[in-house]
Amino acid sequence: MRVTICIGSACHLKGSRDIIHQMQELVKEHGVGDKVDLNGAFCSGNCVNGVCVTVDGELHSLSPENTKEFFETEILGRL
Repeated sequence: MRVTICIGSACHLKGSRDIIHQMQELVKEHGVGDKVDLNGAFCSGNCVNGVCVTVDGELHSLSPENTKEFFETEILGRL
C-alpha cells in the first residue's frame, strides 16, 4: 500500500511534519512496515482542505488530530 503525504508549504503549515511522524510511529507500532510504503510529495492540489494524503491514489485530507483514527480505518482497515 502506497501512502503519500504532502510536504508542500501549505500542508507543512497545517501539520504535515507531525502527521508524517505519527504515521511512521503507527506503522512501526503495528508492524506493517513491509505492507505500507510511506512517501512524501509536493502539492497534491487540495491545499484548502488540510494536509493532503493519498492512499493508493485516493485523496484524503488530514489534520494531526485525526491521523491515528485515519490510520486505523483507512490503512489498517485495508490491509
